[in-house]
Amino acid sequence: MKVEEVVLPGVGRKYTVTVKSGDRIVIVVHHSGKRELQYFEAGEEDEPTVALDLTDEEARELGAILAGVLFHPEAVGDTRSKLGAKVIEWVKVLPGSKLVGKRVGDLALPPGAHLLAVDRPGAPLIPHPGPDVVLEVGDTLVVAGSREAVEALKRSF
Repeated sequence: MKVEEVVLPGVGRKYTVTVKSGDRIVIVVHHSGKRELQYFEAGEEDEPTVALDLTDEEARELGAILAGVLFHPEAVGDTRSKLGAKVIEWVKVLPGSKLVGKRVGDLALPPGAHLLAVDRPGAPLIPHPGPDVVLEVGDTLVVAGSREAVEALKRSF
């Protein structure tokens, strides 16, 4: 896979992702948060086969799906060996936890650990939560990274 990035002055950034088959996805991320996705079949240069506009929230949810936050397929073959040292874990915020009432921006994440999402009961998934998201009892944190970093993060909770 090949990824090219171009700054679009006054607009945002454009990413062109070319996959093994030669198909391309062009993603324009506007400063406003809007995302434009265009799909070009291999060999097509002028007009996209499909175009889609997404809000910031829709784009983040789509990203969470693609990243395996909502469903993590079983890794096979070479992928399994590459992912062996990496993990994705779901950590529940329990009553009495020192996480209750903390803002995401105040969490001390160890190097190599990443907060991918907050799953709050009765609410839409919060993919890539911003620093002002306040954690509540019952939230489930979706964390990823090296085994060591994720284990250190869990111990700190």
